[in-house]
Amino acid sequence: MTYRVLRIDEQLYGCEELPEGQPVCCDVLLEDETGERRVIAYPDAELTRLGIDEGDTVRLDHHTLIKL
Repeated sequence: MTYRVLRIDEQLYGCEELPEGQPVCCDVLLEDETGERRVIAYPDAELTRLGIDEGDTVRLDHHTLIKL
């Protein structure tokens, strides 16, 4: 399914530190063609590697984002 990236927010870990070996993740707010929205957690480094930013169109394939 195709989505538009509405917002990307780094997850907040509060007073707790990120567990060792875990990647920093972001909450990615997606909206499909019908206006339905969903939030997925996605590694920040992977978003950067793929060049995914707010406003981009992406496809979600088995929990993997693909920039279109």
